[in-house]
Formats: sequence, structure tokens, C-alpha cells
Amino acid sequence: MLWWRIRSYMDVRGTKMAMGIVWWLPRWVVYWCSVRLMSHATTGKWSKQVVPELTALDALKRWERQ
Repeated sequence: MLWWRIRSYMDVRGTKMAMGIVWWLPRWVVYWCSVRLMSHATTGKWSKQVVPELTALDALKRWERQ
């Protein structure tokens, strides 16, 4: 039980630290990351995807399944 609590605590800390770093990234880096995400989500087996109809969550799911 103690192991699970320690691991959960470390996961939360790691996530908070990553979020802190991400918020400090320059806007142009975030912009190009989003361009890469959208291009990944609309090429290959998803090449028939209409871009304006693609939601952010769908694009992220496709990135995860990569």
C-alpha cells in the first residue's frame, strides 16, 4: 500500500514539473508542435480526414496510438 502511495505521489510531482516546463516554452515552439500534431493526424491512414472537422482530442489519440 505504501508503494502505491509513493508512486502516485511521484507521478503527480512529475506531471506538475512537466507542466511547469511546458508553460515556459516559447510560443513558436508550441506552434510548431501543434503543426506537427495536426499533420500527423491527417496523413497516412487518416489522409481522408477533413482538417477543420478534426478535434484536438482526436488528434492527440492518434498521436498516442502511433
